[in-house]
Amino acid sequence: MKVREIVAVVLVVVILAGCLGQHEVKISKMKYAKLFSIEKHDGYVVVTDSEGRKIVLWKDKKPDVKADLFVKIPVKRVVALSTIDVAYLKAVNCTDAIVGVVSAKKWYLEGIEEKIANGKIVEVGKARSPDYEKILALKPDVVFVDAKFSGSDVIKKFKSLGIPYVACDSWLERHPLGRVEWIKFFAAFFDREKEAEKYFNSVESEILKIQNTVGKEKKVKVVYALVLKGRVTIPGGQSYHSKLVEIAGGDYIFKDLNSTKYVQVNAEELNARTAEADVYIAIYMGKPIKSKNDLIEEVPGLAETRPFKEDRVYAMQPWVWQRIHRIDEIVEDLAAILHPELFPQHKLTMFKKV
Repeated sequence: MKVREIVAVVLVVVILAGCLGQHEVKISKMKYAKLFSIEKHDGYVVVTDSEGRKIVLWKDKKPDVKADLFVKIPVKRVVALSTIDVAYLKAVNCTDAIVGVVSAKKWYLEGIEEKIANGKIVEVGKARSPDYEKILALKPDVVFVDAKFSGSDVIKKFKSLGIPYVACDSWLERHPLGRVEWIKFFAAFFDREKEAEKYFNSVESEILKIQNTVGKEKKVKVVYALVLKGRVTIPGGQSYHSKLVEIAGGDYIFKDLNSTKYVQVNAEELNARTAEADVYIAIYMGKPIKSKNDLIEEVPGLAETRPFKEDRVYAMQPWVWQRIHRIDEIVEDLAAILHPELFPQHKLTMFKKV
């Protein structure tokens, strides 16, 4: 055998040996979510949070790999600095592990207020100014924090105090099912991926069913708006709210606003666009809307627009943000608002007529 052939054979053997020595990595591809990922290795899982940090979740033996954070699972003590995150934990039946939560005006998720009252859960302050001493005293395995909302100062403080945190900005996902898919992220910390997958598939199935039902109907023109203290704020045309409207069989009247975020417009533009719409939906952000007059007082010109004259004005219920894990219910409500003839027996739960 020639020297060149011998070298080639040796190289092949070495390469094969190297491949056999590597452990298998299974990447769980997300269908809708863009801001996190999950990789399953032999004996541990690597999740990438919304800040791009690598968190290694291990059960029996801590792996010798590089990571931003190591967390032994299933976690037993967690703090949630967002009501949204508590909703995800509720979806995978893991609220018993919650020892601390963000302070909220009211809790609509079953059992949370009761646990706060009896001391099983401690309120740790606002998301942007938490009580660090309380958090440290709780000795959490991990703190779930919406990093972009809470802000860089909070994250810096967590780092300096050695508080184990995970960034979970699910609210930045544009697609509604992308937000639901974050259930898989939270479930990984409790070793409950199978339960999360089953839950997600169920919600996805319901949403796709609704989308198929309204798909062939004429699109209903919709305005989504937040009117508060004289300011008018509109979700951009690439936003979560815009996608919700699309899925529910609507035509978002501000879809030309090329933004994934909220955009401020003047009252004149709101009036002009609402005059072309069929339905007006008021966004809830802390102040309940009891009647159309609450909106007209803020922007008088709305009284002369079509949705207000034809009594097709709705408002989000205050508990919507604590029911983000049930986006199927939100979509069904919207579809029933836009196409009532297709859902004659449906009773609204996430929205109300005002």
